[in-house]
Amino acid sequence: MRKFFKLQSLILLAGAIFAWYSVYTDFARFYNFYGTITRVQHCVLPNPVTTPCFYGAIFFLIALVWSLLILKGKWAAPLESQKKLSILLLASTIFGWGNFLFGIFKFYFVKTGPKLSCSGVPTDNPFITPCFVGSTIFMAAFITSVFIYRRLRAQP
Repeated sequence: MRKFFKLQSLILLAGAIFAWYSVYTDFARFYNFYGTITRVQHCVLPNPVTTPCFYGAIFFLIALVWSLLILKGKWAAPLESQKKLSILLLASTIFGWGNFLFGIFKFYFVKTGPKLSCSGVPTDNPFITPCFVGSTIFMAAFITSVFIYRRLRAQP
């Protein structure tokens, strides 16, 4: 089972690194454009705090820490902890794919304005946006967590 816990943590580590790199890039772009990170209203580029990427990065970090605590055996009830992690990852997956599908809708069906990614950057393809990649990683982590939960539940 330990190798599956490591795999789960590795997937979440990859997701956290990707998400926080995307958020860092968004903050750098925003700061270079406005000279501040506190501006929230009347922005051409959205403040990264107002984008789904920022909240997805927070969810990745929480899930990563949670998975590491399970891996290290810090929880008294690993089955219950794994179940709750699976629920968090399900909610995160729904959040990610919901944002991606909203982006798809805006990309293909809203005819006015430039085609923007979830970070507010123009894009030619919604399948190369951080929302798509992050949602895919969340889904992989969720599937892994359900697999682990079922294996734990089947143990005597």
